[in-house]
Amino acid sequence: MAARGKAGKTKKVAVAGGKDCFQDLPEPVLELLLSFLPSRDAVRTSVLARRWRTLWKSVPALRFYPSQFDTVQAFNNFVNTLLEHRDRTSPLHECDIFPYPHGQEDEARRYVESWVQYAVSCQVYVLRVKDWSVSVYGSCLNLSSSSVISRHLTRLEFYHLAFDRSPLDLLSCQALELLDIGDCSIKLWGVFPKSLRHLKIRYSSLYSMQTPWSCFSAPGLLTFELADPHDWALFLESLTSLVTSFIRIGEDCEDNYAHYNYLGDSGNELCEDNCCVFLEGLAGATNLELISEYSMIFRKDLKWCPMFSKLKTLLPNEWCLTANFTGLLHFLQHTPILEKLTLQLPSRKDFDIVSSRSYNPAEYFLVSKHLKEVEIHCSKEDEWICQIVKILGIHGVTSAQISIKHDSWSSFRFSFQQPK
Repeated sequence: MAARGKAGKTKKVAVAGGKDCFQDLPEPVLELLLSFLPSRDAVRTSVLARRWRTLWKSVPALRFYPSQFDTVQAFNNFVNTLLEHRDRTSPLHECDIFPYPHGQEDEARRYVESWVQYAVSCQVYVLRVKDWSVSVYGSCLNLSSSSVISRHLTRLEFYHLAFDRSPLDLLSCQALELLDIGDCSIKLWGVFPKSLRHLKIRYSSLYSMQTPWSCFSAPGLLTFELADPHDWALFLESLTSLVTSFIRIGEDCEDNYAHYNYLGDSGNELCEDNCCVFLEGLAGATNLELISEYSMIFRKDLKWCPMFSKLKTLLPNEWCLTANFTGLLHFLQHTPILEKLTLQLPSRKDFDIVSSRSYNPAEYFLVSKHLKEVEIHCSKEDEWICQIVKILGIHGVTSAQISIKHDSWSSFRFSFQQPK
């Protein structure tokens, strides 16, 4: 009995140890699990068992990462062979294409456009094309605009790309919800589809094809991030659906925006009649962060007197304190439901703040009755911090509402709610 019991127990353990834990899962579930792997690893699962031999051909995601290959030839051969044998009737939800970052430039970039076209022909939803080789070759990977146009795309992410051969017209991408552009040079038709909800543009040069200026319209946009654009000035039509926006204008755009302001002041018809100004397009935002190394960029726009009727949280840096606190006072007066104001201030003093003793408001007003908190972030408290506090007090901000934080400031960001 004991022996039989022992033998029975041994047999039971052996059966449990040899069982395939995936055998009860349907193939669509297995294909979904494989979709989270780099494509090379997904192909390698074909040796696990007979059932796995062809699963990789139907995986709904392609992820081509060159770090798994020793040479550009090996990487290109793998991608081309996989695409040749993949089941084209299977749905393709995501595709990541990262070209090989080393080796001969022509060979590294030879097939990239054909890979992109394959993904689009399979009605891919999410397409990421990121070229990390620009530091090696000194130029961006150039694609034709037609290769990335699809009514099925919901998310596009570009990094180190150029679309110089023809303008990129995304209006026909009627399902596009997120567009992420990093370090790119793009000729662009500036009207985005109504479906677009989230737009990120970082360290890029964009050129509108309708006007000499970059004039953009995105009627369905919820979040907008613009960081350090290169060599171009932006005009925004009213973004009526906008909720959250982060804007940082660096020194690279100083000359462009200075020229724009000159044209606007001279009554140029293009600027005044056909293109909206910058802050006017952001006037419908609920959360707004405005950072600039060049104080004239935002301050010149204030002459249009935009009303920020939906704004609840605001974060500017020191540009709003120049010219007798013009920017700060404008926002205090034109934000009727503002709840929180955060000032990001530097330790330097090379901007033209004047003494609060000479401050005489042209029009007396009180801040929003909804204002609950004013945070002033600085490296140390100085005389000009006291001046700001006094100015705020004149317009109804109490000391209990103000907190001064002496810290090493790291750029604050509103949290963007984006589709996963």
